[in-house]
Amino acid sequence: MTMKKTLPFIFLLISSSAIAQVKIDTKDLSNLILICKLYSENPNATGDKFSRSIDSLRTPALNHIADALIAVGKGDKMILENRFLFRPNNDELMLWYVIREIHYNRASKTKSPLPDSIVAKEVLSQKIDERWLLDNYYYRIHRGIAMLFNEADLKNYNFNTDSLGFKDQTEKAIFFLSMMNALVGGRFKVLQMMKNNEKILEFCQKLPKFNGRDYFYFKNFDYDDFDWPGYEKKESYNERNIGNLYSTLMAQFVATSALKDKKSAQEIYFNSILYEPKYFKFSSSKKDLQSVYDKSNN
Repeated sequence: MTMKKTLPFIFLLISSSAIAQVKIDTKDLSNLILICKLYSENPNATGDKFSRSIDSLRTPALNHIADALIAVGKGDKMILENRFLFRPNNDELMLWYVIREIHYNRASKTKSPLPDSIVAKEVLSQKIDERWLLDNYYYRIHRGIAMLFNEADLKNYNFNTDSLGFKDQTEKAIFFLSMMNALVGGRFKVLQMMKNNEKILEFCQKLPKFNGRDYFYFKNFDYDDFDWPGYEKKESYNERNIGNLYSTLMAQFVATSALKDKKSAQEIYFNSILYEPKYFKFSSSKKDLQSVYDKSNN
């Protein structure tokens, strides 16, 4: 191979965002597989029996995973502690990905399940995109945040994305989109179908801040879109997640327009991605968004 061809090849290797295989000892692997089985049988991680079983499988390598799963099941403010929100290292993220893959392998309705040990070893031998790993981690803990927000008022809480160990803007966006989906993503869709604008605004008043501001001010999504592995198919990450954010924003905007003053509705519209045409392509309502944008500029 000539030097001219070698240099780009070396650069490609060192600049790759994929994480190489992780090696763990036999006991860690065995206990991780048992944790995966417990999680797959109880994805909400609820109950004293679940907590006791997870506790019994602790090792130094698995302690943080055990702590996080128990915190998810409790669904209280513990899940908002920095030790759970802070970006885990890549080796731990790989172990969380094993939990994902074993759970999906067990839950698949289209494929015959493989033995858990085979799935675990296959995942740990692969190179997996860091963005997939990070998104998966926050998805695994999102149930605890969602349960907490059923009752908790978080308006005085602030997520500072600059203090959670993220490597770049892509990772900050993954965290933000994950948190918003956990807090109100699903519930706003249901409430909008029920035309329950009062409840939408009730939840809006309890939402935490992101970097000291209301969530709708967050609009730093100028990173390259990427393929994202859904349950059994790959999708555009941005179409799914920024698309979900648009649904959340529109739910709040409509509720605010109906029940509050014009100024409050305008604050949401003009300071959010509702007023950012470059992101409209990620929404299923892109034509409507463009139409409103055009009218607002006439």
